[in-house]
Amino acid sequence: MNHTNIKRPLWISHRGYKEQAVENTYEAFKAAVDIGFTALETDLRITKDNQIVLLHDRNFKRLSNDNRCVSKFSRSQLEKIRFSGGGQPLFFDQFIKEFSGCTWTFDIKYENGDKTIQTLVSWAKSHGLEQLLTTGARFLTWRASHEKLLKNLLPGAVFYARRIQCWRAGLAVIVGIPSWGAIRPNRTYALPPYLGNISLFRKSFVHCFHRKGARTIAFLPETVHDTRAAIEAGFDEILTNGRIS
Repeated sequence: MNHTNIKRPLWISHRGYKEQAVENTYEAFKAAVDIGFTALETDLRITKDNQIVLLHDRNFKRLSNDNRCVSKFSRSQLEKIRFSGGGQPLFFDQFIKEFSGCTWTFDIKYENGDKTIQTLVSWAKSHGLEQLLTTGARFLTWRASHEKLLKNLLPGAVFYARRIQCWRAGLAVIVGIPSWGAIRPNRTYALPPYLGNISLFRKSFVHCFHRKGARTIAFLPETVHDTRAAIEAGFDEILTNGRIS
């Protein structure tokens, strides 16, 4: 494929390079950095003693066959857990220290999201790192109230469009009436490879967002074909479970 004149997207590693390590562990993020990623995506949840841990699911069933919710654990208890595939839970402060040379995407899960946000901002202020989170991080929230709370506590925070906003914008673009999509400038909207049999990785679709001053992120292309389509379509970012192409 000829990449001449195709803008190179920002590649973001989704929970780290999971082909070599368990997701959201130090080993997974280290593997991602080692193969060239400079942007990392992860998930934030809160423990019962107000510690932020990197975990996608509400519990550890998928990773260690433990059904208990993360919110029922203390940090000291989580530090004793070992995942079935290797590694252990990674905490937010450890992640920031170990991967300070990267940019970050933080997915704030909606369960106890307000508590997660308050703890996050309190930690940043106590360490004098508010600016670091406004310049080096971007946030995804699942509820409008959580975005509003984080905006109030951390002015300047940058957000991805929420899922409902991406659905609305994407459907409006598909039917050819982008004005119905309420696409906002300076927002980044996610598109998956397909909606049913319709390919969404198209230049014309991406152009609709760009004309509104918005950005686009290709959400988890899983095949070489879909990855190439995302590059050719001109996506600004590509969130991937794999390698940089």
